[in-house]
Amino acid sequence: SEMLSNSAMEAQESMGAGAWLGGGGGIRMAPPSKDVMRIFISTDNHLGHAEDNEMRQDDSFLAMEEVFQRATGCEADFLLLGGDLFDKNKPSRNTMVKSVKMFKKYCLGERPVALQPLALDSIGDKHHGGFVNYEDPCMNVSLPVFIIHGNHDDPAGKGSYSALDVLWNAGLVNYFGKQQDVENVVIRPICLKKGNVKIALYGLGNMRDDRLYQNFCNHRVKFERAEPKEEYFHLMVIHQNRFQRSQQGKDYIPANLLPEWLHAIIWGHEHECRIDFESEPSANNGTVRISQPGSSVQTSLVAAESIPKHMAVLDIRLGKHGEYQTKHVKIRHQNVRPFIYEECNLSLQDPKPKQNEEGVKAFLVEKIEQMIQRAKENNPDTPECLRQPLIRLKVEYTDYPMLHPRGFGQIFAGKTLSNWKVANPSDMLLFWRKSKRLKQEETSSQRQNRPVEILEGVDMNTLIEEELENMEKSKKSGLQLLSRNEILSAVYEFVYKD
Repeated sequence: SEMLSNSAMEAQESMGAGAWLGGGGGIRMAPPSKDVMRIFISTDNHLGHAEDNEMRQDDSFLAMEEVFQRATGCEADFLLLGGDLFDKNKPSRNTMVKSVKMFKKYCLGERPVALQPLALDSIGDKHHGGFVNYEDPCMNVSLPVFIIHGNHDDPAGKGSYSALDVLWNAGLVNYFGKQQDVENVVIRPICLKKGNVKIALYGLGNMRDDRLYQNFCNHRVKFERAEPKEEYFHLMVIHQNRFQRSQQGKDYIPANLLPEWLHAIIWGHEHECRIDFESEPSANNGTVRISQPGSSVQTSLVAAESIPKHMAVLDIRLGKHGEYQTKHVKIRHQNVRPFIYEECNLSLQDPKPKQNEEGVKAFLVEKIEQMIQRAKENNPDTPECLRQPLIRLKVEYTDYPMLHPRGFGQIFAGKTLSNWKVANPSDMLLFWRKSKRLKQEETSSQRQNRPVEILEGVDMNTLIEEELENMEKSKKSGLQLLSRNEILSAVYEFVYKD
């Protein structure tokens, strides 16, 4: 985008120090002027994740509270959340109560809101919408929150309601990006003004990636652009797969399907933190800038989740020549449990461990201790309640005996939680070995005793889709009653929805 490339004031820096727990504290930035719109950005907060785990039950809430503290501390004009606020489609009552308390604590107050609404058609739904909560005479909102749904908290069931509809109807958030017709997608902007800055905010809550991909290809996705377009900074927030996950190549949304006139995109759903803006080709040979904040809490023990977590402040102002300029400041999370991920091949170590259980155990204990120490050194400002790190060591054990992960974990688990050295002693280790082609003479009992091959980064829909393709290639009898898409849709609902 020509306007963003002109941004001489764009900056990315880490703003650190200090762990915040409770209270209204936080780092103070110079308040934005009347002609600067300040947006605080976070995605994939997954409130309620691991709520049945005594050690980790509060992790998601501590990270979310830090988001609120930072947003209020820098006097943001509004908080933009990019989907998956909740970890489950039907959050528990415990999660809902804690969430409502937090939103009331940080979003309600006496501070005036400087945003003037210009167009609000995309907020809410056809039964209840078209206005912002801070203009409700019954509410006293000091921090507006604009939010889309993700794949974890998307609308479902009777009335097609999301858990976000509860917060929206309680006046705590502005929920937008909800589609009434998934076969004909219309994306309307929320238009807001502060001083001489006008922003058009486009939201697209999560849909099945293959369905949305087909809608784009069949020209069934319509953007209603704010006009005149030169007067607006066009910002989109989306919650979809950003990268290809299957051989079919239809399970993600390439940036080149999105309009070239968008100045910036906030991309939710992907948990790896790539928060610095990246330029990618867009439609009509244009270029669009994408920021991928990642999640604020680890929900899976994979390498992408071990990258330090960040949130961001985006300042927007109008330049001397009428072009929009931005300043992007990334802020590292402090209220996040340290996570160290590592891989090792036992046969490549020098010196090699002894090829018995005791030798493997001694090697892995030393390795885990080193990872724990590294977690402490890399995260000196972590609060005491989050000091026990998450550890994941992926071990290639070809030609070596495999240990029982739970039994091994007891070495690092004390009698009380405060004495634990790690937060996840039972699943620190992930064993795998190179798969070997099955010999024709292998018996059924040998196959049953063969270790299970571990598949990481593969979702259930991908496995089912590949199996259906193999059936067709081998000319076995295909599906007689249901189509491939119906099977995939049913599997998705069963696996990912409660």
